[in-house]
Amino acid sequence: MPVPSYGALPLSETFLCIRGLSLVAMVGIVGLTANFVAAINSVGIEPPREIVGTLSITCIATLYTLISVPFYMAQANLGLFIMTGIDSLLLLAFVIVSVTLGKPLSLLNCFAIATADSKIDAAGAASWLQSLVQNVKQGGSIGLYVWAGSTKLNCLETKAIWGLCIALCILFSCSCILLPTLWFKSKRAGLLPKKIEAA
Repeated sequence: MPVPSYGALPLSETFLCIRGLSLVAMVGIVGLTANFVAAINSVGIEPPREIVGTLSITCIATLYTLISVPFYMAQANLGLFIMTGIDSLLLLAFVIVSVTLGKPLSLLNCFAIATADSKIDAAGAASWLQSLVQNVKQGGSIGLYVWAGSTKLNCLETKAIWGLCIALCILFSCSCILLPTLWFKSKRAGLLPKKIEAA
């Protein structure tokens, strides 16, 4: 299926590239956060609300992004403004997520955490979780800083989630600029449907 030009084919292709990069980043975030939630829930502790919020927002954004691509490909002229509004809301959501994750993570130095091979790291994480379960009441919650600082791997993965959220802020801001531009280019090129006059 050919890419719709909207009067500016390079901008249209750039938008589709941005959507593809957004999907890759969101799949990465969903995978990492779901792994954290599963690991923490397996010992009966409530995961950090920052991780749960990130997972929820990213799942909603992924669903929207997957649905928006076919609408874009079907020459959604007025839909470009609707997509701009939704992209703006998602941009705001990911800015909030990035700031929320960044507050505790910006102070954390992953390379200062003791380095161990993967078997020792996994065993250390398991014993750390078991001691945490003994010290935290059942159904209690742990903070993001505590979870990210438990192992070097957790720290690096949490910072990767933070970095991907920042990348999504950049990608959604680009799409917020491109979508109205494509509409105006399409209007200037005369590709928008004319008003139907009553006979």
